[in-house]
Amino acid sequence: MKIIVSLIITLICISVVSFAESIKIKFWHVFSPSSKRGEAINYLIDNFNKKQYKINGKDIVVESVYKGGQGKYSNPYNTLFSELLKATYEKNLPNVSIAYENWVSQFVEAQVLRDFNSFQSKEIERYYNNLYPEFKNSCVIDGKIYSLSFNKSIFVFYYNSKMVDNLPTDFDKFVVKLREIKQNIGKPPLYLEYNEDSFIIFYLLTTSNKFFEINSKIYPSFLGSNLDKVTNLLTNLENEGLIQWTSNSYKDFIENRAPVILATTSKYTDLKSKSQEYVISPLPADNGKIYAAGTNLVLFKSSNEQEEASLKFIEYLIKPENIEYFCINTGYVVPTEGESESYKEFLNSHPDYKRVIEYSKDRLYVQQPIWAWENIRYFINDYVVSTFVNKEDVSNSKKELEQKVNQIMLNQNMKFYR
Repeated sequence: MKIIVSLIITLICISVVSFAESIKIKFWHVFSPSSKRGEAINYLIDNFNKKQYKINGKDIVVESVYKGGQGKYSNPYNTLFSELLKATYEKNLPNVSIAYENWVSQFVEAQVLRDFNSFQSKEIERYYNNLYPEFKNSCVIDGKIYSLSFNKSIFVFYYNSKMVDNLPTDFDKFVVKLREIKQNIGKPPLYLEYNEDSFIIFYLLTTSNKFFEINSKIYPSFLGSNLDKVTNLLTNLENEGLIQWTSNSYKDFIENRAPVILATTSKYTDLKSKSQEYVISPLPADNGKIYAAGTNLVLFKSSNEQEEASLKFIEYLIKPENIEYFCINTGYVVPTEGESESYKEFLNSHPDYKRVIEYSKDRLYVQQPIWAWENIRYFINDYVVSTFVNKEDVSNSKKELEQKVNQIMLNQNMKFYR
């Protein structure tokens, strides 16, 4: 009996020691556990934990923390950003998180991020050097790598091949094609959601300008004549019956009302599972730029041991086989030149998707990391709604937008990170 009790006590002690000797790190993200994205990221995290990566003989244990909110209409990224700002103030940040570039600039200013250069990691160096040029640029602030591209997507058109046979990549020819489709089907061919993304896309396609010019000050170059140009273009397309404003283009598309919609590559896997008649097509950016969305991985400051453990986890996520697994199963774009045979096979078996990647990768635009952009996006959204939905006086809407943008640009810290 004494021997049995001793064994039990020994086993308990071993369990306690093992538990105490693990290094726990938290990873905050917006991939809902019930979604394909959540399933994919949690599959990778479970595999990481099973492999028992170690630091100083201690197991690294990653906790997946969904911070996207629970409300049906809540924006998961807004929720995550609010939680990160709160955690910054309370000094209770996670070890690893995803973050937009303009968030990163604020965290750098708050001195809560660890730059990746300080680790001298060969895996980080390999991944960074293999990123598409625009993604690579977006990771750097003040000459240091503070983030790494992760769940990236690019804007594209999806069309129903029952109603549309192809979409040109020259913008003028694209408009001619819209007229042709309208004549064939008798209704507006392009369904656009009345939000800031629609404005951003057509701005980049027709001006190819950055949203901000950086000299001694940060100047919002999308105002003035460029604002007039995009507004007039969208107005003319609507008056000609070539676009239909809507609140939910995805629903319109899968219910066969919308021949063409604007969305991101992250919808690809979902739409293809619904019908092979849904085709993805690059935006008409022969003389323009293509907007890239999505977030980067960041590593927050903590103890040396936890930072090393966090680095191990990030190195694991960006291994070719892992980042490509995540992207193939979610619709996100692999932000590097694909390295694995499975990804090459995926591209070859999805020629429409492959065409989008090959056409878009050298035309990408990532929004500059200016913290005021978070507010300016909402100002542009309000402008689109007031102008194209509520049909308010355009001159007043323009004046209100310019006043709001100029005011927040005056209030922002003018130090620019790139």
